[in-house]
Amino acid sequence: MSTRVRSPEPAAAARQVWRDRLLCEWWSIGICARPIGAILDHGALGPVRWLEPTQGRAYRADPFAWPGTDLILCEEVPLVTGIGRIVALRERGGRFEPVGTLLDDGVHRSYPFIWRDGEEMFMLPEAVAGGPTILYRLTPPGTLEALATIAADRRLVDATMFAANGHLWIAATDLAFGSDNNLCLFHANHPGGPWHAHAANPVITGRRTARSGGTPFQHRGRWYRPAQDCTETYGGALVIAEILTLTPTTYRERIVCRLAPDPTGPFPHGLHTLSADGERCLIDGKRMIFAPRVVAGKIRRRMFRTRQVERRTP
Repeated sequence: MSTRVRSPEPAAAARQVWRDRLLCEWWSIGICARPIGAILDHGALGPVRWLEPTQGRAYRADPFAWPGTDLILCEEVPLVTGIGRIVALRERGGRFEPVGTLLDDGVHRSYPFIWRDGEEMFMLPEAVAGGPTILYRLTPPGTLEALATIAADRRLVDATMFAANGHLWIAATDLAFGSDNNLCLFHANHPGGPWHAHAANPVITGRRTARSGGTPFQHRGRWYRPAQDCTETYGGALVIAEILTLTPTTYRERIVCRLAPDPTGPFPHGLHTLSADGERCLIDGKRMIFAPRVVAGKIRRRMFRTRQVERRTP
């Protein structure tokens, strides 16, 4: 007997449309007491301590610890503008204390991935609105020196760097294929490059495990990487995938666990970055909120687009 796949009910589809129009994302950063390997072993984050659960003027997401310091780098996005900047925070008294701004040039900046090579630090922030991905050398107190351009002809999101199997690797999503449905790899022998595209790019397709979601890590002799599960919504949950084969010509992985947001917690609608910080981890969480000024901006942009279409229509 065949089974007919039912399309979404009109009422449910209408509710989703109005939810998208009237609500916006609010992200915040939390701290997990477990190291990233223990999260994999348990298949769960465990208790999360959210330092900024209440809504403010700007949300913070994509947290990465700066090794050797007590600083956390993250994306900070004012709700009104929606243009992200990279800032440094310090935890103090159970809250985050702003320390400084590393990147704020009018271009949306996010996902300040940190990679350490001995005593050297590198940062690989996202900047698709302003051009290609650039790898920076990072030195105290927050000086950035441009070191290499990664795939100058591509626009990459959530670029994530790690060293494995004799190569340096960057894993990212290429907007030429889609915003959250592909994983592309690039490899080099040195941070300064040259960086070469993997022979099989995109090596992964599909919204369950393609887009990077935090720090790749080695645990009990095997390599793993956090990835975003965007099957239901952008940044809806995280998965951890075991890397089975990684060479310049081949790639295989398998999902070993899924980390979903706590539906009863303050951020029930998404998780999309899990980063290692020694004996603990950093995480970000999402909830949908009503922000009148943001809604007004959406309405203005929608009206502008409508007028533009009307002007072009004979």
